[in-house]
Order: sequence, then C-alpha cells, then structure tokens
Amino acid sequence: MDFTELISSFAERHGIADLAAEDNAAALDIDGIVVTLVAAGDAVSISADIGDPPAEGRADFAELLLEASLQSDAFFAKAPESGTYVAVRRLALPTLDSDAFDAALESLVNQAETWRRLLADFRPAAKAAAEAAAEEPTFGTGGFVQV
Repeated sequence: MDFTELISSFAERHGIADLAAEDNAAALDIDGIVVTLVAAGDAVSISADIGDPPAEGRADFAELLLEASLQSDAFFAKAPESGTYVAVRRLALPTLDSDAFDAALESLVNQAETWRRLLADFRPAAKAAAEAAAEEPTFGTGGFVQV
C-alpha cells in the first residue's frame, strides 16, 4: 500500500472527509493532539506533539525522554520547526496494512497523551526546583564566601 492509498483508506474508514495526502504529507487532530504523517521512500513517519517543558526543567525532561526511547516502540525528538518535543514512529509502507496502521497510530497518540500528562505534572515541579535553587544563599553563614 502506498502513502496516498494509506491516507485515503484511513480517512474513509474513520469518516474524515477533509483528510488527504499532499506532497507526501498529511496532518490530523486526534483528541487535541496534532499528528503529522510524512512519507519518504518506502517508509512513513508518524509524529505526535507532546509539548515543550519549562526552561528550568528542559534538560531533565529531555533526559527522561531519552531514557523512554529505549523502552518504547516510538522515539522522542525535538521538532526543529516548532521547538516542541514529539513522539515519532517509523513504519515500513510495503508491510503496512490498515489494521497495523490504525494500531500504530493509536499507540503513538496514547504515548503522546501520557507524556502530555507527565509534562503537565512536571511543570510545577520544575518551577519549584528552580525557585528553591534561586533561594539558596551563595554566601556562607555570616555573609562571607565559603572557600
């Protein structure tokens, strides 16, 4: 199945009238998560936006994503266009059928939803940690620099 057929079949099965492949790409919104599909050669990449962590916790959040990439059927990356983090799956078009595509898409959206919830919980914790670090005195007790 080629990319255009895959997208047309998906749109037909799910009653999405305005979904079409254009320039080997398509995008759709699933439960508020933007999913981008891009075909290159005989593969399709599916990416789902998971958001952007706060500046004060970005490195820690990125490390969590790197660790998660080892335990997931998706990998995580930072989208160069938007600067947000995304979950990505690559699928081989020649071996892909409608059911496998639907399952892969559902799995990726579920992972994106999970990471969005984790990110929502992570924001206050990262902010609190940054505020606590800012409150730590840089001088020793008595106002002198510790050596």
